[in-house]
Amino acid sequence: MRILVGGADDWTGATAFQSLAADAQARGEPVAIPVYLAADHDFDHPDRPIRERRGLARSVAGDGVAPIGTDPAARADGLIRVAAVLAR
Repeated sequence: MRILVGGADDWTGATAFQSLAADAQARGEPVAIPVYLAADHDFDHPDRPIRERRGLARSVAGDGVAPIGTDPAARADGLIRVAAVLAR
């Protein structure tokens, strides 16, 4: 399993995914979870300017607000990682 997550994702947050990966790894599952520290939610979108999304049912801070948008470096690395997994 591969989980690509933005470390600055205030919508879903990275912590839950890191816990999921740790639980799976403890059971012997092969899990890789690169965390792109500066990347927000939707970091892998092809061309989404960074903006604030409001009115979310859930956010890390509990205020229903999260920045979203493309992180070009994280997206490029994520595409390489996904292609490598699919090539197996």
